[in-house]
Amino acid sequence: MNEEESKFMMDCDVFKDYTSIEEYKADIRKYLTLSGWHYSVEEADKIVSRSAILIDRAFAENEPAADIAVGIGYGCG
Repeated sequence: MNEEESKFMMDCDVFKDYTSIEEYKADIRKYLTLSGWHYSVEEADKIVSRSAILIDRAFAENEPAADIAVGIGYGCG
């Protein structure tokens, strides 16, 4: 993982000022692909789609993207 990717992962530890839930989902997808589980983009898309209700709730509650990505990534891995 390069420095930019590492910074991205650390930035996901706090809830960002997202303009839409789609940005939030994009961060979750990217986090899943960069994580130790090494999900492909297609796999990450499927996980995010299957977890839509959980993600919607987490977004409404301002939960960090990293927290959700770890929860759904570990659970689906």
